Amino acid sequence: MVLRALIVDDTVTYRKILSDILKEIPDIEVASTAPSGLIALKKLALEKIDLVLLDVHMPEMDGVETLKRIKKEFPATSVVMVSGVTTRSADTTIEALQLGAVDFIRKPDSSDAAANLAQLKNDIQSVLRLVRLRQVTSASVFSRPVVTKVAPPKIVGDVSTIQTHIPKSFGVCVIGVSTGGPEALSKLVPAFTGPFHVPVLCVQHMPPMFTKSLADSLSKKSRIKVVEAVEDEPVKPGIMYLAPGGRHMVVRKKDGVVVIGINDEPPENSCRPSVDVLFRSIASVYGDRGVLAAILTGMGNDGCNGVRTLKRYGCYCITQSEQTCVVYGMPRSVDEAGLSDSSLPLENIAPEIEHLIKFGRK
Repeated sequence: MVLRALIVDDTVTYRKILSDILKEIPDIEVASTAPSGLIALKKLALEKIDLVLLDVHMPEMDGVETLKRIKKEFPATSVVMVSGVTTRSADTTIEALQLGAVDFIRKPDSSDAAANLAQLKNDIQSVLRLVRLRQVTSASVFSRPVVTKVAPPKIVGDVSTIQTHIPKSFGVCVIGVSTGGPEALSKLVPAFTGPFHVPVLCVQHMPPMFTKSLADSLSKKSRIKVVEAVEDEPVKPGIMYLAPGGRHMVVRKKDGVVVIGINDEPPENSCRPSVDVLFRSIASVYGDRGVLAAILTGMGNDGCNGVRTLKRYGCYCITQSEQTCVVYGMPRSVDEAGLSDSSLPLENIAPEIEHLIKFGRK
């Protein structure tokens, strides 16, 4: 199926660059271009558009306001933001993702024109795979009944490696999330009614710069403090630590105190930061204290092996339901491996986490 795309950017040069790249990619057609959000909305009303590449900053109506209108008036159309590399652009891009943009691509900042175009083409192709996946799965997914529990889980693989004992209390909460994560986290974290007596550590797959904006945004609208993690920072109860974009986050002990570790080791599961990397370190430091894990929307299977490792020590794992995921990839890998203790709609996950942390399991 050919995807029909609308490119919206106030810069003629960038409209041409994006158009030229899309024309080189099979099964996508540049249906039209628009220099502003207002013109884009008029074109959306006149013809079928599957995908909008939307500039973040434009005169008259910026990308966020245009996105809001598209989500309201043309909900079946996927929107991908086109962002600059400034802090202002990062802040606005995070806001757009929290409002439901599928993903974003970055305007290149390198002086190497050939490298710029190659990277941009690669980014666009990755986003297009996501858009196609959503179109293929959305109709069948939303026609199914919501499943609220995985019981009994089907164990896949070596059963002997999986801890059958589930802890009754928890010393830490860990979250892994990817595509659709900013929107999911913007609903999950503000739903917590107050700080916890345990720390929360989260890996959201993102490039550098954007995670600081995401942490700040979540912190402003939530009752718990959310920070972008930094090297050697002591891990404290009641704070949510977000892995910095493009870098792995781990925990380790230093002089008897649990601290954050940040490193640039190779990607795992094609991801840096990686959920598996964090979860392995959590197992070594917190394994005997009880770990509460949540795997939310995202492509791929990052986090599955990490949950398997945590299960050896004692871990209760919640996965986001297929019906409420932007992409049912990471939760699916955990569900199908028999590692999920509870599969819940997104709106039910915050109350469940809060209840388990405060009162434990009976």
